[in-house]
Amino acid sequence: MDIHTYCLTSELACAESGRFSIAYLDRSVEPQRMHTHNNLEVYYGISSAKHFVIDDMIYPVHAHDLFIINPFEAHRIEPLEGQSHNRYILSIMPDFLKGLSSPNTDLLECFYNKSAYSTRISLSRSQHGKMMAFIDKLGETQGFGSDLIENALLTEMILFIMNISKSTTSIPSFVPTPNNKYISDILNYIDQSLDEDLSLQMIADKFHLSKGYLCRLFKEHTCTTIHDYICTKRIARAKRLLATGHTVQETIAKTGFNDYANFIRRFKERVGTSPKKYVKQNTVFPIR
Repeated sequence: MDIHTYCLTSELACAESGRFSIAYLDRSVEPQRMHTHNNLEVYYGISSAKHFVIDDMIYPVHAHDLFIINPFEAHRIEPLEGQSHNRYILSIMPDFLKGLSSPNTDLLECFYNKSAYSTRISLSRSQHGKMMAFIDKLGETQGFGSDLIENALLTEMILFIMNISKSTTSIPSFVPTPNNKYISDILNYIDQSLDEDLSLQMIADKFHLSKGYLCRLFKEHTCTTIHDYICTKRIARAKRLLATGHTVQETIAKTGFNDYANFIRRFKERVGTSPKKYVKQNTVFPIR
């Protein structure tokens, strides 16, 4: 299996194959803006990073931290300035992983059942060695039967991750400080109010901040703008609603988009396809 050096080419290979792909990225590859995927993602950090924003949580990132992300979670990682940022990104099509599951073992569960599985887990030295062994073996597969070997390795890797994630006590986001507490509350407020008219002035008034200070504070802690964050979160919610049987009109009403045309345009920009095609291509999963 090829190990890609760019995230987007890896995601494209994953989508085109309908299976999974892996990428190794270093500091020369800039992190993507706040975004979602149409695939599942396992982020494995070889180096530390400043923080990882996933939905309304901001996580610290240490070397050998692993993050489990589903297609409905908006996220962005911020590297430490001037330091290495080496990481592996495993992209998996949900239908493919579902096909590798059994009636007794649902490999999708760790991605969707966040009440039972931790989003962030920190691997020990021995666990890191095992994770790297999986990755190295995937990079060596070729020729006849390689697809079956890759499937077996992926299955074993996900089971390995699930066992650690299920036994890991939930790791909190940043230790509260006055500014971090503001950001945590702001992210939570946005998440609970996506169906409302979330103007910058409304959020500033809610937290008794000036618009200028609010923008600076938000950008400092999330490395994205409030506008981009809200748009990404609305699209993430729209994907979840559409995948679970809601109509386009119901989705528009529940995500705060002003009108049909604006929603369709934004959805195509962020997801790469129309809502109608997205529904046809995505199975309903056991989202909790």
